[in-house]
Amino acid sequence: MVKDFLGDDSAWADFLISKAALILASVILFAALFQLAAGFKGLEAQEQLDFLARDFKTVVDQAGAESFQEGYKVGNQVGNQEELSFRFDENEVFLASPFGENIEVCVSGEYVHLKAKYDEKSFSAVRPFAFRVLPFNESVLREKLNTKFGAKGSEGSPLTADLLEIKAFLQVSGTEEAVLNAGESISIKKELIYVKDSEGVSAFGCVLVYQ
Repeated sequence: MVKDFLGDDSAWADFLISKAALILASVILFAALFQLAAGFKGLEAQEQLDFLARDFKTVVDQAGAESFQEGYKVGNQVGNQEELSFRFDENEVFLASPFGENIEVCVSGEYVHLKAKYDEKSFSAVRPFAFRVLPFNESVLREKLNTKFGAKGSEGSPLTADLLEIKAFLQVSGTEEAVLNAGESISIKKELIYVKDSEGVSAFGCVLVYQ
């Protein structure tokens, strides 16, 4: 039997072909499993980035929904004089993600946009805000209002322009993205803008997000 097998070139060739086919199938299977595992890791990374974007949006939205009171609490963040500090690096999902501190946080008046790279792939997560957001601090806000309307919009210096004009100006002012560092504290502060008309002085709120 052995002699016949060794002497039969056709049988020997069939044996080698079968062996090669088995090895090739194993290589393809391992490659498929590797790609599947990589796909799951990429999917998990995207889900983590989505969660972080939602978490940040929720805190900003809740800050906008809170009454203008000193010492209010938003989620697990406690504010002082309408201001709170948000840190991505205190979030377990952030610490477990493969991105580290290489997440780029972009905030505009309409949304938060998180960008990151992992395993030579780019990931992105965008969430819209429910309230009016301005990506700069109070000093910049008051300076912009004073330059445009000749008043700071504070309680002692209310604006006298048309309310729709003021809101349109703020919307345009907040369109440019501010890039924030995910490894540092981000300030979130609800601010009132005062407007004076024939019926008296009223105010509307906005949320300032900045570092």
